[in-house]
Amino acid sequence: MGGMGQISICLMAIKKDTFCVAPWYSVFVASDGKIAPCCKFTKPSHSYKQIEEYFMSSDLDKVRQDLLNGVKNANCAKCWTDEDNSGDSLRLISNRTIAKEIKAPLSEQIKNPKLSNIKSFDLTLGNICNLKCVMCSPELSSQLLAEVNLNPELKPFYNKEYSQKEFDWPKSKDFVAWCDQYLPQAIHIKFTGGEPFIIPWIQDVIERIPDSQKKKCILHFTTNLTVLNHKLFNCFSKFKEVWISVSVEGSGKTHEYLRFGHSWDVLTDHIAQIKEMTLDNVMLKINHVVQSPSYQSIIEMTEFFDSKKLAIHPILLSGPKHFQLSSLSEMAKQNFLDLTAGYDGFNKQFIDFVRKVSREHLKQDRSLTEQCVKHLDSLDRVRKNSYKDIIPPENISV
Repeated sequence: MGGMGQISICLMAIKKDTFCVAPWYSVFVASDGKIAPCCKFTKPSHSYKQIEEYFMSSDLDKVRQDLLNGVKNANCAKCWTDEDNSGDSLRLISNRTIAKEIKAPLSEQIKNPKLSNIKSFDLTLGNICNLKCVMCSPELSSQLLAEVNLNPELKPFYNKEYSQKEFDWPKSKDFVAWCDQYLPQAIHIKFTGGEPFIIPWIQDVIERIPDSQKKKCILHFTTNLTVLNHKLFNCFSKFKEVWISVSVEGSGKTHEYLRFGHSWDVLTDHIAQIKEMTLDNVMLKINHVVQSPSYQSIIEMTEFFDSKKLAIHPILLSGPKHFQLSSLSEMAKQNFLDLTAGYDGFNKQFIDFVRKVSREHLKQDRSLTEQCVKHLDSLDRVRKNSYKDIIPPENISV
């Protein structure tokens, strides 16, 4: 009987409504080097250097026992919320994907967790990035961190004082050695940042994974696609699959404003180059953060990617709160709903999602609108540009 069959039998004895494979089979490394079962986990406490201590800790064991026994552990609140709102979550995705590839009986890992059985690694490679995205934070962008530290008027929009030294750990030989030790056992490796495609050692680490394991392993990159490393792409053919999620915020000038430092022409050229490579195992898709500053460009962006037959995956912005859809005027959202009422195109699932959240946040919160404008004004003074060039005034009228 295959691995999924064994897992299905094991799941009969545990609470499926709360169970998640992540605490037994996955490791997430945050931008500060802290580790957790996944990127949704709220309170990581150990450094990646303490992975053995973390994996056998009483804190993680408490999470495991809760998820086995039907208790919704508070550290997993983001998944419980996602399931309540949309019916899907990272927990369910992990159970569908990672569990499918596990060959040994899950019961053995539950009774006797072994670090050597970790199969999924989600690595945030510090904050090294070449862009200063409007909705980002210094802990995920070295460029934004430097900009905030040079311009005190921007500091009130971020949670705390940041030092670049906090996020430079991926440059260390220790972390590269850590990757060389643990990644060869993986069936799934995700690289995010910052911007993973500008990290110089990634290609070497990937190449050192044994070819026999590459055939079993899925690579996943979340990238702004400002750069295209053809030598890295040459390594991809040996892997089972390679997923490339390209972060796009609207089209044309809207994208360039939101992902400050990027060029729409460069982005679309790099997408075209990847499609021309015709790599059968490379899956290309678009990630879009649904937020107020780029809302007016969603329809045009969707039409563009419809023409390219590229699926758009929506990510509902969680913060800053004043960039959420509630900061938009009700008229802006109603106009979107009217214009997309009959849409039945390639990205129908994406548009349906945006329509749903637009209806849920139809009412305008004018205090958030004021804060949104204040934030954009401050960025514009520093960057010498203007949000008024892309956002219709009626969308964020107070």
